[in-house]
Amino acid sequence: MKHWIIVIVAIMLMILHKRLSATKLWFLGGVLPLAGIAAMVHQLVISKPYFSTQLFIAYAVFFIVTILLWIVGRYEYRQKELKRMKAKDID
Repeated sequence: MKHWIIVIVAIMLMILHKRLSATKLWFLGGVLPLAGIAAMVHQLVISKPYFSTQLFIAYAVFFIVTILLWIVGRYEYRQKELKRMKAKDID
């Protein structure tokens, strides 16, 4: 049951991240990648565990997914703005 809660929270965070990336305030979409960087630094510097390849792959996948979602969100915002500008030009 605990794993399903973690999966649901992760999916909700990714949806929120994508929504925030597609707003006028572009930096709000950068909060989740920055939180991931902070978690990695905390784990490496403060906790000092053994940094395994499995953990490295997990962080790499996290960063790739969050950055791709941020890029897609920014692209959607630009397309929406372009569509609105074209609609104003027609009027």
